[in-house]
Amino acid sequence: PPKVEGFELAGKTVACKTVGGDYYDFIPYPDGQLAIMVGDVAGKGMPASLLMSSVQARVRVIYEDPGDVSKKMARLNKTTCGNCPDNRFITFFMGILDPATGEVTYTSAGHNPPVLVRATGGYELLTGGSVMLGILPMARYEAQTIKLEKGDVLVMFSDGVTEAPNPNDEEYGEERLANLVAELSARPAREIVNAIHKSVHDYAEGAPPADDITVVVCRMI
Repeated sequence: PPKVEGFELAGKTVACKTVGGDYYDFIPYPDGQLAIMVGDVAGKGMPASLLMSSVQARVRVIYEDPGDVSKKMARLNKTTCGNCPDNRFITFFMGILDPATGEVTYTSAGHNPPVLVRATGGYELLTGGSVMLGILPMARYEAQTIKLEKGDVLVMFSDGVTEAPNPNDEEYGEERLANLVAELSARPAREIVNAIHKSVHDYAEGAPPADDITVVVCRMI
């Protein structure tokens, strides 16, 4: 990940098949802002992977400069609708971090709400947004802004994390994720990412993952 003053960034995807439909990306802007995005194609294997790589290429064009995240998401959705098979859709979260203010302006297309673990205790979910990409060509997306404070940890992830089942078919869940991150919040971002992957793996007690698992961490230092 790119270097951003005052922040630590890390990300990692583990595909459940040899290729996966999860993806994350960072796009640094000349003014110091940074776009962070996480996406998840419904389905697995090569078809999902090919669709995600085409979305990734479009993202790089649409997000090449900073600007209105809600308009960008609407544009990404419109182009995805024109290129998406009927039985495929994509969840997508994107935020633009302004390191000067600690603010993240974000919008979501049906993606799992990221978890923001506060240094002062407790956590928040970055809820909101609109429908998944590839369903409604004219869908509109609203942007929201949150402010990170020193020691806060923002975790973006795919549903392979929170929906990972244990042998009793109980899901890993957001609260378990938030509690783990709270315990590790003083650790480097890379360690937090690896610890989440390990925790989800251990929770499944050796069962092979049913879905791709993606974790991206942004920590204000």
